[in-house]
Amino acid sequence: IHYTATQASSYFRWRGSVAPKSLRWALPCTIIAIACSYLLVQKGWTTDPSPSERTAWGLFTSILGFLLVFRAQLSYSRYWEGLTLLERASGVWLNGCSNIIAFCSLDEDKQEQVDDFQYLFSRYMSLLMSYSLHDVSKLPCS
Repeated sequence: IHYTATQASSYFRWRGSVAPKSLRWALPCTIIAIACSYLLVQKGWTTDPSPSERTAWGLFTSILGFLLVFRAQLSYSRYWEGLTLLERASGVWLNGCSNIIAFCSLDEDKQEQVDDFQYLFSRYMSLLMSYSLHDVSKLPCS
């Protein structure tokens, strides 16, 4: 997914979104719910629920709500843990690269070699970090 900071429409993209998969489940369920509601209201198939039915529905919705909240909380914590680990890895790569560049020779005779080494080393470290992020992201090669 390629986002640019100037596009407000990047928040509403279809590609890379969970919307197509969720709509595959949500639309048929919505259609069935509307049909059932129509049949219950228009055809007069409704009855007042008994106390045991109300208790059963209350228990069902409570359990379902608990499971949804628990699952959302678990996925949210996994997301932040993964993000924290990626940031820590990025910091370690940056720290290692900056330490090696900082301890290069300051000898004026070797300045051209040092500049070439620092340029090449920073490019290799950037490529290594890019490869490690690509390996984690599971995106196809481009």
